[in-house]
Amino acid sequence: MVWPFTTRDNQRTEIKQHPAGAAFLIGSAVQWTGSNDRRSYIREGYQHNVIVYRAIREIVEACKAISIELFQGDNLIEQHPALDLLNQPNPWQAYDQWLSEMMVNRLLFGETFAVGTPEGQFAEMWPLNPIDMEIKPGPHGLPLAYCHKRGKSEKYFAVDQVTGQSEVFYLKTYNPDNYWRGQSPLMAAALSADTHNAGSTWNYSLLKNSARPSGLVRFKGGYPGGETIQRMREYFKSALAGERNAGEIPMLADDAEFVELSKSPRDMDFTNTMKETAKYIASAFGVPLPLIDNDASTFNNLEQAKERLYTDTVIPLMQEFMGALSAWLLPRYGEGLDFKLDMDSISALEGNRERMFNRAVLAFEKGVLTREESRVMMGFPSEGEGEYTPLLAPMMEQKSLEVKQSFKPTDQMVSNYRRGLEMHAEGLTGDGIEAATIRMATKIVGGGSVSEEWVRKANRWWGRNNRFLDQPKDSPAYASAMLWGGAAGRDWYRARYNELERESKADDVSDAVRKGLQGKVEDHNEDVGDTASKRTNLRTLIAVFKRGVGAYETNPESVRPNVTSADQWAYARVNSFLYALRNGKFRSGKHDTDLLPEGHPMSTKKSVGAELLRKIAYGY
Repeated sequence: MVWPFTTRDNQRTEIKQHPAGAAFLIGSAVQWTGSNDRRSYIREGYQHNVIVYRAIREIVEACKAISIELFQGDNLIEQHPALDLLNQPNPWQAYDQWLSEMMVNRLLFGETFAVGTPEGQFAEMWPLNPIDMEIKPGPHGLPLAYCHKRGKSEKYFAVDQVTGQSEVFYLKTYNPDNYWRGQSPLMAAALSADTHNAGSTWNYSLLKNSARPSGLVRFKGGYPGGETIQRMREYFKSALAGERNAGEIPMLADDAEFVELSKSPRDMDFTNTMKETAKYIASAFGVPLPLIDNDASTFNNLEQAKERLYTDTVIPLMQEFMGALSAWLLPRYGEGLDFKLDMDSISALEGNRERMFNRAVLAFEKGVLTREESRVMMGFPSEGEGEYTPLLAPMMEQKSLEVKQSFKPTDQMVSNYRRGLEMHAEGLTGDGIEAATIRMATKIVGGGSVSEEWVRKANRWWGRNNRFLDQPKDSPAYASAMLWGGAAGRDWYRARYNELERESKADDVSDAVRKGLQGKVEDHNEDVGDTASKRTNLRTLIAVFKRGVGAYETNPESVRPNVTSADQWAYARVNSFLYALRNGKFRSGKHDTDLLPEGHPMSTKKSVGAELLRKIAYGY
């Protein structure tokens, strides 16, 4: 093995060591606000500031929790030398330790380095500390070389001026002040981090002296000489300063009096300031505050914060890192290889997956998507395997039924209904209000939903009484308007009514489409004769046509470029369906198999209603 930081005379292939050699020493800078002192980032930021450390660790641990997959095109590769190298980058580190060091450098310095060795297909990858790296600028936007320097030792790694390839992997954030180097997030958070450190130091110094501030000595007989002043200073330092002397009482002569300088607890309390600076630091790193500050976290917002950490920070960070690593490493192993994140391995995104699942279920139930399209939308293969246990499907069907039958009013509507009930209690509604109106308003204020019938009734009421909103706000007419949700209720009921109307007409198609589909039914049935498993009817083709329109509108990626309208795509789907009906197979991908008649070899129709979850998840 050839290590990049050993001289050629001393190379030993059996020796395993970090190519950069011995560890570096960290400097002792204590002030780094607004500077780019990299060693101060380590000491004053990562090592001395608990918020910076916690934010970086949250991101790093989240990055390590994501599984990495290797693809060649659309094919998943489970065994490959590149995966072996990623799992064990070097004899000293497994993948988790290697990624942790790379990500800490990326978050501390805004850049991260690694070196691969030997040349060609790397056998090992070693992380390099950005403090030890220099970049030799090139004339055409690419570095001429990367230089690893420590003391008098220097090692150069050339950069191909055509391809940009090098033995060194380098990834940086954009730095408007320096084209060649990355910008650390700590530059933006420096003032907040310094303030937080100062607050911790101040509170600690007060704690050591029992939270007692300085005082003064007042002499009754005039100001004493210099020697007396010096002795008094030494006395008070030894008698009152430090945690051992907390609470001590000074003993003075008759002509001297100790006066403690008073400060309010607010003057000495840095807690609120430190909480504010913690917010700014967490924001600079993209970490939600509930993950940093336990006082700001609850069971509800902690789960949301974890999800947001992944979606806003960790996933973009890892996609950028793995994309750059793929471009640097994988061409050495062949073409078309790519590292990708396994999103299903992220437990914090379970809520996202559940919402996607519910959307796919609802789209299938409404006939917008087929079983195969719904499975693909959920991330499953279009055809499932395995046995079905129908335990959850009835519950899902009932839940879907409840969604159809009820509507949840908005918060603004609830507020208006509450105001209407208050006006009714004050006697402002008069005698014309129906008891059913009061009961429904009370139900809505209590968190209830409204039925389809009530939506239609409310829309009719607003059609007659919209003028009530223009009446004086203490009038019976205005009170009645509030008991129907006010202006927010008027708009909401109208929108819900329009949705119901569209759904009620969903089974209808235009006369031209109906006539065209009827012609296809007649021609098809004439061709296939009396074979029941091959015949169809107008209702079935209308269902296929509507699914085609829905797929065109909700899944445009599946539409061929030469298709210019929803009807054109829907007719193509009908023709594909009729082809499968006649020939017992599809030209390409399967679709609408649940609409094929019983007895057809591709049919998934059951004589008793097939549960929704079975259709979605298992392909039955």
